[in-house]
Amino acid sequence: MSIYQRIAVILVALFSLSVWAQNDKPTADDAKAFQQKLSDITIKPYHQPLAATGRDASCQLCHGAKTPTTPANDSNCLTCHGSLDQIAAMTEPKSKEGHPEPNPHNSIHYGKDVPCSTCHSEHKPSQVYCNSCHLFKYPNMKP
Repeated sequence: MSIYQRIAVILVALFSLSVWAQNDKPTADDAKAFQQKLSDITIKPYHQPLAATGRDASCQLCHGAKTPTTPANDSNCLTCHGSLDQIAAMTEPKSKEGHPEPNPHNSIHYGKDVPCSTCHSEHKPSQVYCNSCHLFKYPNMKP
């Protein structure tokens, strides 16, 4: 293959990639579909007062953006729920008798450094990360 043929093949490949990349850009229909998906998202009962402020505002309160694409940032959770120390104090077992479940917000393994979204989720069922290895019940954990 001559140098000119190689250059021609490279140019065709680059042109094809640029056409493919242009076709991958979001359209107005994509934006409408995303907004529909946002409006279909359920909010847990204990956070529904946030929704009363308007869908965009309630998304921004937790996610920091009108069109969220990532889990809420912990700093946004702590704005309403208190500091990590306050949350750990609220979930401290009341008694050491009867082998209560360990404090999920002050783990023997991770301390207070586990991101909120590891266990808590607004738009799907929450899960106890500790139960990846253990079998804790945490009967007072919100769904």
